[in-house]
Amino acid sequence: MTELKQASLSTANTGVGRRDIVLGCNSAVWRRLSADARIAKRVAHAIGHRDMAAFEFTENDCLWVFSYSRREDENSALLMRLREAGVAEIIYLSSSSTCVAAKTSCYEYPRVKRQADLLVEEMPNGKVLTVGLIYGVEKDLPAGENAATSVRELADFMLTPDWPAGNGNRKNLLHAVKRPFGNRCEEILYRGYGAAIMATGRYPCLLRPFDLILRSLGMRWYGYVYLSNRAWISTIS
Repeated sequence: MTELKQASLSTANTGVGRRDIVLGCNSAVWRRLSADARIAKRVAHAIGHRDMAAFEFTENDCLWVFSYSRREDENSALLMRLREAGVAEIIYLSSSSTCVAAKTSCYEYPRVKRQADLLVEEMPNGKVLTVGLIYGVEKDLPAGENAATSVRELADFMLTPDWPAGNGNRKNLLHAVKRPFGNRCEEILYRGYGAAIMATGRYPCLLRPFDLILRSLGMRWYGYVYLSNRAWISTIS
């Protein structure tokens, strides 16, 4: 229980009896969010997988799921555990990249996130919050056009959730951010890569060797990031 006590950030709640709890205390996104004093005050506990067995959930709990496993069965088991706990709400932090998995199973991260996303959508108390690339300042983002979500934007939503009318259980929290290329050479690579990956159809992982080269050069717009951004930009611009 020591870890659980250390994970507890505050006993402050909002609304009568409501507790906001984050599952995924080791998530990089949560670490950035928890630096916001407003969020630290709002969230009663931030816990990890190892805390699940000992943690006592209540019917007044709102669970924000930041947790992620590379194994689909582990994600499914975790979500079923939360469903059985009888909490008020389960809000799953999904990714804009899940749209890529609808067209190809090539990439692990979008595929696994989409599977969990769809499981939560089927839950009577489940809601799905889709975010883009998370950033603190815009220079954190890759060059080119990005479907992105700022840390501040996500924090504001957690403080004042705004779901679609009519009992909507999905929300897209992202906007377009265009970043300049480092130089003309990078821009040419970006255009050429785009043409190549679109030509691969359902098999974009054929470009994995080239992806490794781009990664070594510090260019972060390749692979499912490129495909996801391309799919979203036309709808959020």
